[in-house]
Amino acid sequence: MNVNIKETESVVILEFEGESDPSFIKKFSEVSEEVNKKNKDVEVDLSNATYLDSSTIGILIKIHKNQKQKNLAFTITSASERVMSLLKLCSLSEALQ
Repeated sequence: MNVNIKETESVVILEFEGESDPSFIKKFSEVSEEVNKKNKDVEVDLSNATYLDSSTIGILIKIHKNQKQKNLAFTITSASERVMSLLKLCSLSEALQ
């Protein structure tokens, strides 16, 4: 899996591609730490993600919680049905758009 980061004045956009696996977790964990330092809304684009493992979902939940604490938006867009069903099971349904 790969994550591309785009940034505007007010939003950090994380674009995922492929399937998450254990080798991706360290990189995504580092990316999430950088995102959490910013005072911007976060949009997660999953249009090209085919599968998210539990560790990746756990990091997304952590980003979501940090955004809530900072009173900033966290949205997930364009998830496939397969990925969406996983996210709904993991307390991220309110972030789905």
